[in-house]
Amino acid sequence: MNMKGQYFSFDAIIATVIMVLAFSSLVAYWYGAQAVVESRNYSRLADANRIAESLLSPGSPSDWNELSYTYQIRQIGIATSFGNELDMGKVDALLLNANPNAGGNYAEMGNLMRTGGDYFILIERADDSGGLLREIGKYPIPANATFVAVANRGVTYRDADGNSRPARMRVFLWK
Repeated sequence: MNMKGQYFSFDAIIATVIMVLAFSSLVAYWYGAQAVVESRNYSRLADANRIAESLLSPGSPSDWNELSYTYQIRQIGIATSFGNELDMGKVDALLLNANPNAGGNYAEMGNLMRTGGDYFILIERADDSGGLLREIGKYPIPANATFVAVANRGVTYRDADGNSRPARMRVFLWK
């Protein structure tokens, strides 16, 4: 009996098993590495959303913008209440305190918001007039930032005439 040309020999079966094990190990490693990258990115995005939500509160204490020392502040909030209307006095206080280029305490404000890195808060008009209302924090975002997470929130503010106007608040986080 001649065994030449028989495809399912013992050698072919062993080679197939080794190839299947090597391929499944490579796939498992790939998906594991992707999960680590995604968990880092998801964490950053979750932080941006958390900060955006906490900013839409009055803060704790609610008159934090009038306090003399930052150690008295437990949470920064820039809204008039637990809604989406901005208190422009608090927005300006945060702008002043978080300005890294004009003697503000950028790092301290970041610690109070628990940013875990660099941050930038953009508040812009959402009606026909368009344009920026305030830019808070570091800008521009550096080209070597590894991952930038953005959280968007619809807000309102009172203009000089006391009318409620729509705006958009964007919170950028990066490392």
